[in-house]
Amino acid sequence: MALANTNLSVKQYFNFMCRTDFERRIFHDTYKEFQKRSAIYSLDQQLHTFSEMQQADKKAIALNQKLQYAVMNSIAALEYKMPVLSDLENRPVIFDYAELHIYASDLRNKAAHVVSITYTSPELVLHEIVDDLLIMSYSAKEYETLVVKISENVTVNYDQSKSLVFS
Repeated sequence: MALANTNLSVKQYFNFMCRTDFERRIFHDTYKEFQKRSAIYSLDQQLHTFSEMQQADKKAIALNQKLQYAVMNSIAALEYKMPVLSDLENRPVIFDYAELHIYASDLRNKAAHVVSITYTSPELVLHEIVDDLLIMSYSAKEYETLVVKISENVTVNYDQSKSLVFS
């Protein structure tokens, strides 16, 4: 019996302290794109940070999407496997979509550039919770069970409880 249908999300941050090739590629490609795409929001180079641009023009929020386009191939290379969340058998949890978000950036200081990617799983069936473990399966593959350890970086997005109906 399933307890609920749910989605899991995990956020991965990218800053100047990148460790892997993937992280470095995301960091450098998004900063390069920020330099290119922010020109129309920088008011003749008077504004230098992402937050200043947002305060001056609410449309600057569109930079999130524009930067995501720059890293779509890098994200696609993950083949829908979350790089930051695995089950107890060390199999990566699958994601349905990934969303890039700019936290901070500065045209004068690359070290101030910080972005994140939030990976969201497809619908999962929650079968049981044991201590800090979620026993789940993918909706489409009920037979394949995964056990995910609950941690502070895992977010449960969608929770639809099921209940027994007696007749």
